[in-house]
Amino acid sequence: MPAATRYLGKPLKRKEDPRLIQGLAHYVDDIVLPGTHFAAILRSPYAHARIRGVDVSKAKAAPEVVLALTGADLRGSIGMVPCAAELPDLKPAPRPVLALDRVRFVGEAVAVVVARDRYAAQDALDLIEVDYEPLTPVVSPEKAMEKGATILHDGHKDNIAYRWELEGGDVKAAFKNADKVIKQRIVNQRLIPVPVETRGVLAEYKQGERQLTVWSATQIPHLLRTQIAAMLDLPEYSVRVIAPEVGGGFGCKLNVYPEEALVAYLAIRLGKPVKWTETRRENFQTTTHGRDQIDDVEVAVKRDGKILGLRLHVIADLGAYYQLLTPLIPTLTGLMASGCYKIPAIRAEVTGVLTNKMATDAYRGAGRPEATYFVERMLDLVP
Repeated sequence: MPAATRYLGKPLKRKEDPRLIQGLAHYVDDIVLPGTHFAAILRSPYAHARIRGVDVSKAKAAPEVVLALTGADLRGSIGMVPCAAELPDLKPAPRPVLALDRVRFVGEAVAVVVARDRYAAQDALDLIEVDYEPLTPVVSPEKAMEKGATILHDGHKDNIAYRWELEGGDVKAAFKNADKVIKQRIVNQRLIPVPVETRGVLAEYKQGERQLTVWSATQIPHLLRTQIAAMLDLPEYSVRVIAPEVGGGFGCKLNVYPEEALVAYLAIRLGKPVKWTETRRENFQTTTHGRDQIDDVEVAVKRDGKILGLRLHVIADLGAYYQLLTPLIPTLTGLMASGCYKIPAIRAEVTGVLTNKMATDAYRGAGRPEATYFVERMLDLVP
């Protein structure tokens, strides 16, 4: 190979840098198609409430507004938000793109307005009247597991979404032969990813070609294409998803959100391009959160510091609904429980719990940093 084309041992410039530092790159909100309309979403101020009624008549009559819809208007038109994780005995927690009878976390979408002007759409949200009946929320996963706790989803006997366990080696013998057992409760607090660029969606439907094109600030354009087609009951070949520059994701944009299917549906219904750009407040409330685990850990050790075994019980706060990988993420904590150490016997148990919060999902390592935290902390405690 000629010396001029050798790459090993040479510093390489990033190919994307020139367009980024010159301001020549395009993010979703930079893209404006002719005739673009703008969507704004009314969100619940309650963590848990029954919806008695939603009146959008004043919003429909507002200047520049072309459409205002509720969950009841969309019933049967858009499928539920997808969850790709499958675990034994996982309880269903179906999430519509707009709430139907109940809201289950602060920020859940209740109604949508589309207008010719971005600010007109936002102003029209103030004209929507929602009759809420506040219900008792459950925000602690441990309290959500208690007998008598408010049940989030109809048909469930409790708020435990699933129980998962994994064991390797002789755990009983490890703890029986230990000179000392060290116990510690470790809390991995809930986090909000907060990328610089919030989520954004632009959709255009060409009736003649029957072709839907969706621009999304997503980390998974191919999977998003599949799921939008499924949610809207369209053939997959008629859907195209474009991911332009993405201003940070960290896992929170590795997902399929209600707004992506909702904006696509609005574009089809109106025959006009429709755009929605998430505000920072919406980002805090409705983009997936990370972590939120209570980890009870026990380590069996000999006097010389040799580790014989580890027991782990994770209480994972899943939030009110499942996003794409919500139930799966805490199980990765169990799979990574040993970290980089030789631990001959491990038992991991995970209890996934439903609470009145936004769903947790992948964020910066997806369940594995939680394991790294507790195993390193336990090693600090070994004498």
